[in-house]
Amino acid sequence: MSDPTLTDHSTTAEIHVARPPQVVWAELMHPSARWMLGMNVETDFMPGSPVTFEGHYMGREFADWGTVVAVERPRLLHFTHFSPTMGLPDVPENYHDIAITLEPDDSGTRVRVVERNIETADRAERAHALWTKALATLAGHD
Repeated sequence: MSDPTLTDHSTTAEIHVARPPQVVWAELMHPSARWMLGMNVETDFMPGSPVTFEGHYMGREFADWGTVVAVERPRLLHFTHFSPTMGLPDVPENYHDIAITLEPDDSGTRVRVVERNIETADRAERAHALWTKALATLAGHD
């Protein structure tokens, strides 16, 4: 990585969705989208705007936040993410960097999530499992 403040831990998850990118994008943008594993996402999806993630996980309520970095409809959603449950100070170097890309193909859309700057290898594995589950729900394979 070129930024020395970022960790080397990251994860990538991807899936094929048998729908065109515009339909997949609409599902990604829905505030209470089922694919987000019960999370409510609030933002105006404008670069620089705040984004909040609220919901329940393992019986506990949570409220995470970040900032929208870039939006290229219907191809890219890029944002940062911070969770107080990480037990780290709320400073930029402790934010995850998440990019969701949509790439059309002959039978639908390839959706890829890349999450960078994860604190530990264990948390990267957990993030991978969560993204895999979220993408399976998005694709209708849940």
